[in-house]
Order: sequence, then C-alpha cells, then structure tokens
Amino acid sequence: MKAKIDIGPKIRAVRLKKGLKLKDVARETGLSVSLISKVENNNTSPSLSTLIKLSNFLGMDAGYILGDSEKKKISVVCHKEDRKVWTSDDYKIHFELLNPSLRNKRFEVVQARLKRFEVPSERYTHEGDEFGMVLKGEIKVELGDEVHVLKEGDSIYFRSTVPHVIYGVDPEGSEVLWVNSPPIKLV
Repeated sequence: MKAKIDIGPKIRAVRLKKGLKLKDVARETGLSVSLISKVENNNTSPSLSTLIKLSNFLGMDAGYILGDSEKKKISVVCHKEDRKVWTSDDYKIHFELLNPSLRNKRFEVVQARLKRFEVPSERYTHEGDEFGMVLKGEIKVELGDEVHVLKEGDSIYFRSTVPHVIYGVDPEGSEVLWVNSPPIKLV
C-alpha cells in the first residue's frame, strides 16, 4: 500500500496566507478551480506538472510540499578551495561558482575573469534575470540594440530573454560578479 502524502493543507495554507482565492491561482497557473480544490482537500493526487505549477506560483519549496521533514541548513558556506571552477572553450573566461550546489537554489553566483576579446558572434537568451557588477577592469554588455560599457564599480540588471552578449574590453583583463536567476547551470 502506498503512503499518502498530506500536501493539500500545506498548499491551502500558503494560498490563504498570500490572500489568494482559488480562482486567482487557477488564472495564473492555467489549472482549473476544481482541480486545485481537489488537491487542497486531498481528494486527488496531483501530477508532477500540477505540483510544479502550484509550487512555482505560490513560491513553495517542493521538498516542503512533499513533506521533506529533514532539517534544512539555513546557510551554505563555500570556501574558496571548494568552488567549482572551469574555463570557457576558447580560454578567454575563467569562472568560479560561488554557491556550490544549485539544487533547490533560486539563483547562481559566478565570479569570472575575462581576457580582452572581440565581440562574440553568438548572442544568448534564456529564461530569467541577470545582474552583473564589474569588480576590476572594463567590459561591454550588448543587450538587444543597446551597448553598455561598464567599468569598475558599475552594475547592470536585465531580463535574460533579451538577446545579450558580455565580453572583456580591458587589455589588462576584467573581473565580474554575475548572478543568474534561475540558475542556468553553466557547469
């Protein structure tokens, strides 16, 4: 006999705490009011897809919903010697992942050292948001039709769905702190 996971009340409690009606959740997730009500009352076992839609919209951790009673750490420390490091295929960018495990993380933080190089021909797009800050040197960020020159201490924020490319322009090299949300899992 399968163990029943009591997820409905947790979902309802979060929904009510956020002041949302069933129809609000239905409208935003594309799920029916009837299905959400059945899930909240434990009258049906939701599919993984339904569970993901509900947890993402309500900002809930899937482990919490599924009853993960394991005590979670409130912090994660990553010592310099434990960082994941890698270099781009053309050896022009050296990356260090500052938050070691991307499991259940909402963003990734990378420190990168860039050599000076020409404008890459390929632009990138992906879901989410990016934030970058120049720690040393100078970089260019091409974002749609915009070109931004950023120097030490400058920062930028943008939606990652806009075609973009980032490259070093300082002859001495540059260093940046970059945040992607959600993680794009570069490694």
